[in-house]
Amino acid sequence: MSPDPCFLLDDEAMKRFITQGYLVVETDFPAEFHQQVCRTIEQVIARRGNPGNAILEEVPALREVYDHAAVRGALVSLLGPEVRMNPHRHCHASPPGMKGQQWHQDDVNKRHHRLDRVLAMYYPQDVTPEMGPTLLLPYTAFRNAPTARMASYGRFAHQVALTVKAGSVAIAHYDLWHRATANRSDRSRCSWPMENMLLSPKPDS
Repeated sequence: MSPDPCFLLDDEAMKRFITQGYLVVETDFPAEFHQQVCRTIEQVIARRGNPGNAILEEVPALREVYDHAAVRGALVSLLGPEVRMNPHRHCHASPPGMKGQQWHQDDVNKRHHRLDRVLAMYYPQDVTPEMGPTLLLPYTAFRNAPTARMASYGRFAHQVALTVKAGSVAIAHYDLWHRATANRSDRSRCSWPMENMLLSPKPDS
């Protein structure tokens, strides 16, 4: 599906992503859409537990989010017109009392300067500081650090908490340092943000 040219990232947005390593895109679905996504996810979790990579089959409305013009435009701008969704799209749950994570980079520590994958995290509800938002550390996408060496790292002055409103999609460079924080609220972060990896086809060479 070709993106609407009006929603492609401009030069300034591209430069910010390249340097900082992330951006937040807001969709314009009605509040009822996100509320229904939350209810459906809750029902799935209650019925069968975390669906893992089967989340799209269980909650097909998520496809609409990633096909939204603003989201699609950002992804095509970053990864090219042949961008596609990777089969790995594990559903992350954050119930009350859940402990946080240490800083880490996903996957194995074999990095490359070419951008060929990103994390795209959809939040179908408002995320408050008490609900354990994801933290991102800007400017770290090209700083390779084995996760075991990051265990003692704590708070950074320039860390960014994704305290976003319902319908937001945070798109981050796949190698950006990030971590989940503890959920200190009395309710689940109904988003269980869909931390999906999207890729463009790699060149033959």
